[in-house]
Amino acid sequence: MKRSLAWLTIVALGCGGNEAPEQAATEVGPDTLPASIPALEMEAGFVIVTPEQAHDWQEAGEPVVIMDARDGVQYAREHIPGAVNVPYVDIRAGANLPGLDSRIAIYCSDKDCPISQYAYEGLRGLGYTNLYDMRAGIQGWKDAGYPTVIGEAAPDTTG
Repeated sequence: MKRSLAWLTIVALGCGGNEAPEQAATEVGPDTLPASIPALEMEAGFVIVTPEQAHDWQEAGEPVVIMDARDGVQYAREHIPGAVNVPYVDIRAGANLPGLDSRIAIYCSDKDCPISQYAYEGLRGLGYTNLYDMRAGIQGWKDAGYPTVIGEAAPDTTG
C-alpha cells in the first residue's frame, strides 16, 4: 500500500502537480489545451470534422483545403464555397492535389455517403496525414445553415 501511494505521489509530481499556476498556464501540449478547443473525434479510423469546425476554419482564414470528393457533375450542381473538386476516383490517378502538409477536410453528399472515406484512404495512402472527414457532407453543411454555390463548374486546373 505504501509503495502504491509513493508511486502515485511521484507520478502526480512528475505530471506537474506542484507547478505554480502561472507556469502551468504557459505550457502547451495535448493536456494543456483550453476547454474551448474540442477534442478530435475519431470514427472507424477517420478523424471527423463537423461542418461548424470546417466553417470556423474558413471564416478565421486558417489554412485548410475543403475538398469535394464527389464527381464533377455533383460539384457543379452544388458545392461548398471555396471547395476544390477532386473526385475520389482521380486521387490515385494523378489528380492535381495540394501539398502533402496541407490540412484537408473532405466531404461528399451526406453522412451515409462513403465517398469522403474513400478519398481519405486514397490520400492517406499517398502520405497525407492532416486529413479530416466531414462525415456530415454537404447536406450537414446546409443543415447547419451555411451557404453553398449552385451551378458553377470546378475551375480548370490544367493550365
